[in-house]
Amino acid sequence: MKIKMILLLSVLGLTLLTAQNVLIWDRDDGSEISDPEDPWNYVGLEVGIKSALTANGIIAEVDSLLADDLSQYDIIFATAGIWCGG
Repeated sequence: MKIKMILLLSVLGLTLLTAQNVLIWDRDDGSEISDPEDPWNYVGLEVGIKSALTANGIIAEVDSLLADDLSQYDIIFATAGIWCGG
């Protein structure tokens, strides 16, 4: 079991490192959280994902609409909000 988890994490890590086209699908209807860098400001939920990717040299496209053709993206992240509205 431990070997399978390590293998899975290795494959995911390699996929992230080689990803060239990344989409962050911002589908949280404008949900915001307090900015960890400046608690007086609020930022969208996608900011944390985008900054983590940018820190690792990956440029991500952020869009609130999902494209019809997703084959151009290697990885897609989706924000779903901080709670379910119903």
